[in-house]
Amino acid sequence: MIFNDYRRLLPYAKPFRLKFGLAIVLNIFTAFFNVIVFMALIPAMQVILGMEAAPNSPKTTTNPLGSIIPNKQALLDSFKQYFLQGTREEALLKVCFFIFIAYALKNLFQYFANYFMSLVEGGMSKTLRDMVFEKLATLSLDYYYDRRTGQLLQRVTDDVGVTNGTITSSLATLIREPLQIVGFLYVLFRINPNLTFIGIGIAISSILLINFLGKTLKRYAQNVQENIGGYLSIAQEMITGVKVVKSFGMENYEVNRFKEETKKHFMFSRRLTRIRQTISPLNETLAILGFIGILWFGGHEVFAHRMDGSEVFFFLIMLVQLMQPVRSLSEVVGKLHEGSAAADNVFSVLDAMPSVMPGILEAPAKINSPIMFGNVNFQYKNSNEEALHHITLDIQPNEVLALVGPSGAGKTTFVDLLARFYDPTEGRIVLGGYDIKDYDLVSLRKLFGIVTQDTILFHDTIYNNIAYGNKNATPDMIEEAARAANAHDFITAMPKKYETITGDRGVRLSGGQRQRIAIARALLKNPPVLIFDEATSALDTENEMLVQGAIDRLLQQRTAVVIAHRLSTIQKADRIAVFDKGRIVEIGTHEELLGITDGVYHRLYTIQMRAGVEGLVSVEE
Repeated sequence: MIFNDYRRLLPYAKPFRLKFGLAIVLNIFTAFFNVIVFMALIPAMQVILGMEAAPNSPKTTTNPLGSIIPNKQALLDSFKQYFLQGTREEALLKVCFFIFIAYALKNLFQYFANYFMSLVEGGMSKTLRDMVFEKLATLSLDYYYDRRTGQLLQRVTDDVGVTNGTITSSLATLIREPLQIVGFLYVLFRINPNLTFIGIGIAISSILLINFLGKTLKRYAQNVQENIGGYLSIAQEMITGVKVVKSFGMENYEVNRFKEETKKHFMFSRRLTRIRQTISPLNETLAILGFIGILWFGGHEVFAHRMDGSEVFFFLIMLVQLMQPVRSLSEVVGKLHEGSAAADNVFSVLDAMPSVMPGILEAPAKINSPIMFGNVNFQYKNSNEEALHHITLDIQPNEVLALVGPSGAGKTTFVDLLARFYDPTEGRIVLGGYDIKDYDLVSLRKLFGIVTQDTILFHDTIYNNIAYGNKNATPDMIEEAARAANAHDFITAMPKKYETITGDRGVRLSGGQRQRIAIARALLKNPPVLIFDEATSALDTENEMLVQGAIDRLLQQRTAVVIAHRLSTIQKADRIAVFDKGRIVEIGTHEELLGITDGVYHRLYTIQMRAGVEGLVSVEE
């Protein structure tokens, strides 16, 4: 049911309950003044136009709600007493003044009702959008890898906006229009209860019709919302990969992909619009049928002297007024179905659970005992093969452990498990006598400084990119880290130096410059464990030697895991673990592994030596 989705959203309105309450009260006054104007017209027009009912006319109509609603004559007499005393000109002036004041008050109340409701909408949008983003930040990596970036962006932006926009606009209608319907029905019952049942029948038919169409609306709305995520993903991929797109001459291909997605969006939107635009004509048709029916039966009541012409005339006016809130209410039901599709997308994020759950223990601040992998297996969720098989390995404190092996051998997966981006399928990883699952994720990951092959910089200054994760860093600390990473010289050569904006993902810098800033960022964090995932791969030979020398100095008396494809960079490692097909097939020092002439390491090293220039041929070859 659609109302279950919106019921879940009510707690998000709690901080704004005062404004929400004011909006409700103001909508009640809006509805009251809207109805009271038309109630005043009945006796006014009877006197002004000289259409008062004959006192001796037989009125045999019974009032089935007579015990609840007083006789209509009492209402007419009350209005006559207050508004219709004196001449017709005076009465007309009074009625005109009354209508002006009533409508002015109605519009005043409606303005403030809409104003406070817009504040509620804005506040709820911010709260819900913040919660969706916060939840995304807590979800594990596998959640992101299973979804397109554009779809996740849509959840934070479009889906939240549609959901809240539907709520606030619909709530105002759901509060105001039922009150007006009740008010108009009250007046109609005072005129003729039997004819009023025709109007009630029209209203019920309209709501049932919209409820039936609403299911189709929701289905098409879901298609539209999902398609938005599709073309957002294509746009995001093209923008972030614009250099690759242009280098391969794939501009037209990407444009055609985008056009195909927008074509689908247009088709779904057209179907949605077709159903949505059907609502109003159907409501109008039902209304005119009711109008004709009342005119027919009301005319016969006049012919039989059970009603006078003025009552039928006023009844029809009130019926027309009744159908406006009925139509608005029925259209809102359609909007609620559309908004429900967006709400489902929002709650799909809020209800998601991270696959890596935090523990309750505080991780140790230093590494004083081995990090032990005990018979660890791991398999990615959408893979049929294990990425790691029976990994048993201890990383000693202050040890530099190098990982080498062909592409896809499991090296990056190994360090991902160490930082607990994933949890082992079997086995466990022990630190300080506890399984790392027992530690709080934030305190555990503070132990690691990670520099990956895919360097990520934020659209910010170089200074803030280096200081990321250590906002208490001083300018001297920033500069020291930059010098250690061989980045200070090229930074100071720029016009704005450390205040230079790097661009989205560091697009304004070269690959080597981005990598050195990432290394400086990790060094500034000064963690107990450093993880370098092919961190020097983007550097030229000269810069690699300079940075490698700085890294070598920093690795002294520090635990480190280094993944490298240039074997020359890891010859000084305390131990080298050779991965192949998810297993550790060899482990030892550089000299020990070279001594295994038929081993994987010896073969990889020989390939690089034969290349003539170290670093041109990677381990993956």
